[in-house]
Order: sequence, then C-alpha cells, then structure tokens
Amino acid sequence: MTYTTLYDRLMAANKRFILSYGGTASGKSFSAIQKEVSIADTRKVKTLVIRKVANTLRDSVIPGFRSRIEEMGLAEKFSENKSDRTLKHENGSQIIFRGLDDPDKLKSFEGLERILVEEAAELEFEDFLELNRRARGRENIQITLVFNPMHEEHWLKKHFFDREDMDEDCIKIHSTYKDNPHLTDADRKQIELLRQYNENQYRIYALGEWGIRENNAPWLFAFDKQRHVKKEIDIMPSFPIYLSFDFNRNPLTCLVAQMSPNKGQANSFIHFIDEFSVKDQLPELCRQIYAKYKGHTIYITGDASGNHGDVGFEGKNDSYYTMIRSMLNLNNRQAILNSRNLTHNDSRALINTLLFQYPNISISETNCPLLIRDCTMAMVDEDSEVPGALKKDRNIYKMDLFDCFRYFFQTFFKDYATRITLGKAA
Repeated sequence: MTYTTLYDRLMAANKRFILSYGGTASGKSFSAIQKEVSIADTRKVKTLVIRKVANTLRDSVIPGFRSRIEEMGLAEKFSENKSDRTLKHENGSQIIFRGLDDPDKLKSFEGLERILVEEAAELEFEDFLELNRRARGRENIQITLVFNPMHEEHWLKKHFFDREDMDEDCIKIHSTYKDNPHLTDADRKQIELLRQYNENQYRIYALGEWGIRENNAPWLFAFDKQRHVKKEIDIMPSFPIYLSFDFNRNPLTCLVAQMSPNKGQANSFIHFIDEFSVKDQLPELCRQIYAKYKGHTIYITGDASGNHGDVGFEGKNDSYYTMIRSMLNLNNRQAILNSRNLTHNDSRALINTLLFQYPNISISETNCPLLIRDCTMAMVDEDSEVPGALKKDRNIYKMDLFDCFRYFFQTFFKDYATRITLGKAA
C-alpha cells in the first residue's frame, strides 16, 4: 500500500503535540488513523482515541479504524470488544475509544502513552488540559490533535499558534484537499466552489486557514467600533471608579468604568477604562483591583447572584459582595446592588437604546480588548425560545465581561433609559 505524504509527515513527527490541521478532504483523519494502527502493530502500546461526544465514535471514528486495519492487511492481528469500545492487537496493544461525555470520563486512564483527538476543535481548553495531565509517566508521549481551523479566536490557535514557547513541544502539519491524491476532479471542483458561496467557509475548508468568527444575529446592533472604541482613555482622578462584577468561577471578571453625573447632557460620558479576569480566585481579583485603584473613590455593582450568602467563604453568611467590600475597604453605601438581573431581552433593549442615543460611550481599546471582542461577537441565540436570549458558548466566547457590561447599565441607567424612551413616545 502506498502511504500519503501526510502519513509520512505524521510518522516523522517526534514531539509531544502533533497538530494535524487544515481543510476538508485532505486525509487528516485517514493518515492519523494509519499512524496509530502502524504503531500498535509495531510495538505494545496503549492508545486513547477521543471525541467530545461518544456517539460520534461509533458513527465515524471506529469504522475508520476498522477500514484502515483491513486495508493494511492486519485484520487477523486485531480483535474488537464492541461493548468496551476497544481494539486489541495480538502483541498486547490496545486502542481504546472514549467520548468526553462518557460517565467514567478519563479516570481509569493513567499513564497513557498515545492520545489521538479527532475533531479537536470540539473540545474546550479544560478538556485538553485534563487529557494532557493523564498522559504522563512514560517516555515519548504523543498527543495528536486533528481539526479544521474553525475560527481565529479558538483556544487551539491561542495556545499553540500564538505562543512561541509552545514551538519546542509542538509540530504543526497543515494540509488541504490538494494533498489528497485520491480525490476526483469533481470532488475538487465542489470544494473550490465554496468560494462563490461563502468566503469564510472557503478559507476554512478549502484553504485550511483560520476562519473569521461571523455574527449574523448581533445582540448589540447599535454597537459601532468607530464611534464607541477609543485607543486610549485616561483615568479622571476627580471622578469615582465603578466596578461591575460577574461571578462565574472560570473566570471571575470585573469591568471598570467612570461616568459623569450629568446624565444625557451634551458633555456627559461613560468610559469603560479597564477589565480584570482571573480563574476562581476572588481574593486575587480584589488584590489586582486594589493595587491599581487604591486611593480612588470606588462603587461596586454587578451580578445579583453575588448577594447570596453561603458561597464557601470563611463566614457562613458571607456573599461575594461582603467579601469584596471587606477586601477593598468599602462601606455599605459604596455597594449599589441589584436584587435581580434584567432578562436578556430587557437588557438588550436598554443597552442598544443607550448606544444609539447617549452622547459619549467609549471603551478603551488598550485596556478592554476582551470586552470589545464580546461586544462585537455577542449574538442572539436563535435556537432559544426566550426572546433576545444572549448566546453563550463557553468554548469560544464566555461573555463574562459582557455580563459585567450589562449589569453596569442596569444599575445606573435603567431609569434614565426608561425616561428618554417615554419622552420620545410622548
């Protein structure tokens, strides 16, 4: 059997992380499976094959392994335990298939030497970290990630492509349909026709380049980068600092704003000047804020869920906000809190009204890049039955700073927006 060039490149790869990425029909999965079967046939090895959802293994991945084994003339050497989703070689090698939604997850797989992740773009970063943690205790461990480069904000790009320190442990192998000699002319033509229908899909599936995240249902239809984003926004020492919090544990976030008291007048302003994001550490978040804004008059607001006591802190009745007040040395009057959060639909109406009509709303491009990204990509969840529901994809855009943005406007501008709306109606 003649192996493809992509197979040869995979076999020559000798680092911990192998990224086989690119366009559709390039032979990425075909070649990666060939490699794992070849290694299992050569020496005793334990290989874990992963997809996000277990059912997809039965539909595509396991049949792919069966086909490669037969084509390579190795059918007599492998036996299959279908109930356990395992292929066993006569030399003791095991190829084990699991989904990350399996009840046992990865608990029983310590000391793995090889991992193959199909459709790796489906995984969250935390999934990858857990897989990487399981692969230890042996020499020459390899984790192969096979994927289409779906969009440039994906953790795969940020972790492996945007960090130079990963190059020492990582080999990137790019391929497209042009690398697959088995495609027909008709196959190639259909892939090339993507350019006429959707330029972004052509980038991803034909060229194998990182796609651009599209927003076809913007939640903030009034947001305009040219109008609302400023390169630098200086802090105004004579104006208070307003902190708006959101309390997801990964991450905990805070948005920093300043505003003028004369709401709606020609010279009035709302400035979003800074953002903070930490993982699961409220004291660390408060330390960063205190170090930067010590000496300023501070007011806090945010997610109404932060009012609840018994959240695992030192005192039985501690809430997020009592802890924040304590760590930032604030009194009760400096906490301006909501008893409940606005519905997404009401929040959407409020913020778009202000973005359209308020004289000066500005976001710092230098200090608030995550908020700007969220504002650009916030989209309506068209699959939800709830009107105006904000789509949240924890794998891509977590929208936590955007939630801080929403809570800030609810606290300080809900009544103002109601007045100007009623005034126009009258």
